[in-house]
Amino acid sequence: MKNTFTKFASVAVIALALVQTIQATPIPNPVIGNIGFTGRAQFNTGSAGSATEVLNWVAPAVNGTTGSFTTVANGTSVNFSPAWFFVTTSPIANFWSVGGFTFQLLSSSVTVQGGSYPNGFVVVNGTGLVSGNGYDTTALSWSFTCQDPATTSNPQTFTFSASSASLPDGGATVALLGIALSGVGLLRKKLTA
Repeated sequence: MKNTFTKFASVAVIALALVQTIQATPIPNPVIGNIGFTGRAQFNTGSAGSATEVLNWVAPAVNGTTGSFTTVANGTSVNFSPAWFFVTTSPIANFWSVGGFTFQLLSSSVTVQGGSYPNGFVVVNGTGLVSGNGYDTTALSWSFTCQDPATTSNPQTFTFSASSASLPDGGATVALLGIALSGVGLLRKKLTA
């Protein structure tokens, strides 16, 4: 019985040591949160309903942040890449940058588009990578929306929002903890028998 106790106690100690080792391993430092921008955009056509490209960004600024982005104040000017096709399959480095964060656009596609002036609209969704301010490069999903202005003398008003979520644990810590608890449970069962 003492030999069995020693074997089960050894398994439990090794499992707990593995859990401690994995917990001590540094986890990534991803960007977590949301950032939004508003401004105006000049398109290659007179309506958001038929446009395929932004030719120029007019006064884009931050209009809301959460999580890692809260260091960037609302109203801060955003630097955008000069021009952008809504359907993008090749990465665009430095698509936008603000407050020490830089965004690389990976892909974008039109989700919905329709109408004609003055009722045109477009919604473009995509993916990209954000980095900066000591955070690890993190994948973001984002959305660009725009509708026609009330008068033709003003560029269209747009909103851009990007968000990321925390990265889940790969399950290794939970699995090792389960093994350790199983070992302790078997040990307890043997001791009571």
